[in-house]
Amino acid sequence: MDAVIGVEELGLVFMKGEFAHSGFPEIAYSRYSEALIQKGYKVARVEQTETPKMMEERCRKMHRPTKFDRVVRREICRITSKATRTFGVHDGQLCDPEPSYLLAIAHKQESGESGSSISFGVCFVETSVGKFLLGQFNDDHFCSRLRTAVSHYPPVQVLYENDQSLPAGLRQVLEGPLHSVPREALRPWKEFWDAPRTLKQLREGNYFEEGYPEALGHFIDPEDSTHLTPREDGCLALKALGACVWYLSDSLIEEEVLTMRSFERYVPQETHIDRQANGDCKGSPIHLNNMILDGVCLQNLEVLHNASGGTEGTLLATMDFCCTPFGKRLFQQWLCSPPCRVKLIEDRQHAVDDLLTYSEEAKKTRELLQSLPDLERLLSRIHGQGLARKSASHPDQRAILYEDTTYNKRKIGNLLQALEGFRKAVKVAPLWADVLPSLTSHALMGCVSAGSKEEQFPDLTETLEFFENAFDHEQAKKEGRVTPSAGVDADYDEAMRRVKEADKALQEYLGQQSRHFRCKATYVGSGKHRFQIEVPESSARHATSAHELHGQRKGFRRYYTDEVKQLAANLVSAEEAQEAAVKDIMRRIFENFDRRRAQWERAVRCIALLDCLLSLARYSGSLTDASCTPHFLPADSKPCLRVKAGFHPCLLQHLGAATLIPNDVSLGDPESCPPLLALLTGPNMGGKSTLMRQAGLLVIVAQMGARVPAEACELTLVDRIFTRLGASDRITSGESTFFVEVNETSAILRHATEHSLVLLDELGRGTSTHDGMALAHAVVKELAESICCRTLFSTHYHHLVERFREHSAVHLAHMACMVEDENEEDPTKETIVFLYKCAAGPCPKSYGFNAAKLAGIPQQVIRRAFEKSRHLEEQIQMRRAN
Repeated sequence: MDAVIGVEELGLVFMKGEFAHSGFPEIAYSRYSEALIQKGYKVARVEQTETPKMMEERCRKMHRPTKFDRVVRREICRITSKATRTFGVHDGQLCDPEPSYLLAIAHKQESGESGSSISFGVCFVETSVGKFLLGQFNDDHFCSRLRTAVSHYPPVQVLYENDQSLPAGLRQVLEGPLHSVPREALRPWKEFWDAPRTLKQLREGNYFEEGYPEALGHFIDPEDSTHLTPREDGCLALKALGACVWYLSDSLIEEEVLTMRSFERYVPQETHIDRQANGDCKGSPIHLNNMILDGVCLQNLEVLHNASGGTEGTLLATMDFCCTPFGKRLFQQWLCSPPCRVKLIEDRQHAVDDLLTYSEEAKKTRELLQSLPDLERLLSRIHGQGLARKSASHPDQRAILYEDTTYNKRKIGNLLQALEGFRKAVKVAPLWADVLPSLTSHALMGCVSAGSKEEQFPDLTETLEFFENAFDHEQAKKEGRVTPSAGVDADYDEAMRRVKEADKALQEYLGQQSRHFRCKATYVGSGKHRFQIEVPESSARHATSAHELHGQRKGFRRYYTDEVKQLAANLVSAEEAQEAAVKDIMRRIFENFDRRRAQWERAVRCIALLDCLLSLARYSGSLTDASCTPHFLPADSKPCLRVKAGFHPCLLQHLGAATLIPNDVSLGDPESCPPLLALLTGPNMGGKSTLMRQAGLLVIVAQMGARVPAEACELTLVDRIFTRLGASDRITSGESTFFVEVNETSAILRHATEHSLVLLDELGRGTSTHDGMALAHAVVKELAESICCRTLFSTHYHHLVERFREHSAVHLAHMACMVEDENEEDPTKETIVFLYKCAAGPCPKSYGFNAAKLAGIPQQVIRRAFEKSRHLEEQIQMRRAN
């Protein structure tokens, strides 16, 4: 019962009475509803939609009204969950800039001669900005593409079809990466619509009066002008869209979200190169626009979230210096998909240099941007407030709101907040006017110069001036109503003109009557009896048959004429039109603002881009002297990655350069043919995994366009980073530690190209020593000889190292250490000093007993283990000798 939930979750108090009853004032709805939503509840807002007088009128028209009819009508006006918040006037204000995606997943599994295949249709919806992301793709049995999608666009709520035959891969995704995300199973067809029904509902709803959005049209048969036939390769995407539209409709927000017309097509970057099917693909250029960072990579490198689910110590927390909420959202997408185009990367590098050179202008720009509200979400909010079709049918328009004035003030506040934000935004260009010719970055020049080109900031001067003079802002904020200035609203101006003309006609007619009666005539009366012509009794003798006596008082007579009745009717009609115009004027002001949405959105895109460039510059500037601008080699160069004295970017920010040990990474060379694969050994806790993560993060930072914490950095573009780091199982998915290892390794071997970067940490430790080493050997051989991609492969299998000691495609390296009080008989006497420095050659031992000692394992246990280890080694050597 909701009353009990309110008491238990919100700290409310039960009211007196036999039945459970608790409550709070209407004005506090936003605070309490948001608290319940954050706890995972769906909240329905019910409003009274008729007054007692309206109820009585309704009952009079009924033949036999029952006691249930004699209750004022109430309706559900909104159902809100974590994924369907629009932050309207009834809701709380969101301070968190992170998006909250609603995800619907449709699937189709087929079996063929080559085995089973699975296809997915996905629809991501961000209701706070009215954005749809729609896609359909084939996937492997591990659902790699789906995992990547939910990593780039993490949902807060998932919709799926209530089908008992969910594929095992999809179940693993739902119970793995999405295990903590609320899920809702929808009934097939009735709630989870198929593609034809989705298109039918969209057409009947008439949401796209100006034509279907291009991204949505991609999934519809172009030969069908009625837009009712899906393309064969778009059925699943439209099915996922249908589930979202039904859910938004059930939440009573589908009109305001769909009519934003903001649709984008989701296309997975990877082409899933299958070496077993396609053979060797070496020598082919990078065909991707963006680097692929799948869900495993984002998790292992802690790009967006750390192991605890927070952001502390992540690359996002390290590099994100954005000032605006919408800039932060764009920067997060940049991190998930760094560019794979040298021209774009170098233009960002030039932007960083420009912003660091003109630091005073950059500082003033940041100060301006810090004062901006979330303009992207405000545009969506104002769109909903100005939607004419919603005002005609939505139950909110019938609601009897006792805090209506408060809500109107909030609506006006949203508009004024947006206008003030854009007024501040236009001040950016003048800050850069003097230095504009000196800028070297095309992207930066577009952001800080006003013009008509798409990449330039739009000229908002005339538009802002129009809304500045459209109505009295202070009066509107104070009264919660808008009185437009002349020329702002045609309907209101026309209504005012009609009222003035009708009133003028009445006054002219009154003058005629004064002349006719030869005295001063006046209008008297109210309501239905307005505009009675009153004259002194002494002048009443001049009345004609056209004058109808309607009343009298001492010394005066009152008359009506057909002419005055008609003129009064004209005035009443004009006043009714005026009243209707005034009642709807606020919505039309919002609608007027929304008509210019393309212009506002262009401005938001420019500010978001500028904010991200400023963030890259701020991060680059924070590196002080221990940084360089990465040099990208031409596309036809041989793959290489060379970093001199590099630092882990996240650790550098937290610990400082004085605490950390810089390291070199050298994989490949554009001129000679050195090894592309480094086989890395070293003591436990010696820094192998950290070095590998460092290499991956430095590549991401480099391709983002920022400076990197290193003395020098030279590389060719990386199309994808693969990671196999750490050891963990997936209990909820029924996957053991070793299965996770080989599954991730399988993806590497099937999809890596010569342009990829592979980071493999201690492959094979999840199974027996012999099986693990054999697998590691085969994988190293495949990476070094067939795929030929840049690889860091760490291992404790020293026999594996010996086997590749003379291999021309493999370079041996280790994390150096010093051994104090070395003792061949008792490892507990030794002290290992980690140098955290990568050096050439293999490490003689892994010094695992030192890790055991540091962990507090009793010394007698360590000594027994050491004796057993030495005994096993002697046995192996004897077998080899024989």
